[in-house]
Amino acid sequence: MKKTLVIHPKDVSTVFLENIYKNKKFTVVNDCNISKLHLRDLIKQHDRIIMCGHGIGSGLINPASVNRQKIVDYNNLYLIDDSFVDLLKDKETISIWCYSDQFFRRNRLKGFHTGMIISEVAEEQFIFGNVPLNEKEINDNMIRFAKIINECIDLPALGMRDYILEHYTGNDPVTQFNRRNIIVL
Repeated sequence: MKKTLVIHPKDVSTVFLENIYKNKKFTVVNDCNISKLHLRDLIKQHDRIIMCGHGIGSGLINPASVNRQKIVDYNNLYLIDDSFVDLLKDKETISIWCYSDQFFRRNRLKGFHTGMIISEVAEEQFIFGNVPLNEKEINDNMIRFAKIINECIDLPALGMRDYILEHYTGNDPVTQFNRRNIIVL
């Protein structure tokens, strides 16, 4: 059995992502103040690394470095950044953060990743110019998305993608947009 490490920094806006690893016997890191050295050691000890939260193409953002969507600590902006590429290249990787595909593509790392995923009303407004799902509907959508990932988390990357695309369905623009951003490299 693969030893799995989940890196999911504590953030009230991504609590729904806990459903990805709920009831799994994975090592979970939620601590935003974990040192990079300790995080590197944990990554070395595991075969598979699941990374969840908010991010951009440069890495998985540390919520402790951002206050009201304003960066307050540039030195600790990311929990996962290019300094971890050397360790991640030999691991099975799963990343659920906006534009994580850009990070993994740029660094030539294979795995299951996501492009932009709409998980908040503000993101809907930014992408569509309107709000097709209200706050409760988008939250329910994201909980459903995370639970579906939980159901297939132990499949290989292509199997995960196929399972998610088969089960995460809907006619609303958010689901359709998110489905296009399920990526295997």
